[in-house]
Amino acid sequence: MHELQQKYSNQIQELAESSRRLADLGYVTSHGGNLSYRVADDVVLITPTKVAKRKIQFDDVCIIDMQGNVLFAKEGRKPTGESPFHLRIFEKRPDLTGIVHAHPPVMTGFAIADTDLLTKAFLPEPIIEVGPMVTVEYEEPLSEELARAFDDKLPNANAFLMKNHGAIVTSLEGVERALEFFEMMEAAAKSILVAQLLGGAEVLAKEHVQNLERTMKTRSLPMPGAPGQVDGLLELFF
Repeated sequence: MHELQQKYSNQIQELAESSRRLADLGYVTSHGGNLSYRVADDVVLITPTKVAKRKIQFDDVCIIDMQGNVLFAKEGRKPTGESPFHLRIFEKRPDLTGIVHAHPPVMTGFAIADTDLLTKAFLPEPIIEVGPMVTVEYEEPLSEELARAFDDKLPNANAFLMKNHGAIVTSLEGVERALEFFEMMEAAAKSILVAQLLGGAEVLAKEHVQNLERTMKTRSLPMPGAPGQVDGLLELFF
């Protein structure tokens, strides 16, 4: 076992298990999607290219630095070609440690429709745990342009719809937590879609959203966005 694999064995296992869970949920198909886990200032675990997420095992996980240099990859494995946007997000948001990118059917449908519904305050848990899911304009996959497309969104959001592409959800607490948030947002998208089909989704009143800050304090939850960037939930949702 490589020394870095030994040092970060628990986190590597977490990423591999999260990858398989992502596939089990039906959020990826074929070789689509990717996950990453920053485990040190200059060490990032990331899924390999051209390997189905349902097949990812411990030894498949690649280890790179923040410049994209490969620190470890077993023979026949290379980091995902979408490493640039993972590294760009980690660079711009050093508080984040986990990133999940996938193509869940409902959220991706929202991304294709170019709706702003996921930026609105409908449900308490997504409001206080994830925050608004903002749209990032379409850029070619694997490109540096796509990586830079997140820059102006990152200060005020932890979750992103990639127009005509898919979704990204991040976490301060590792990749498994990012996947849990991803599940939460796909469930919220389903509920909002059903509400729209039944006649229209109704947002929470401003006073109710502001009152949720008490819940956040009770649960010691940070405000979505970069540390110190956002003063309150009303700034994010209204």
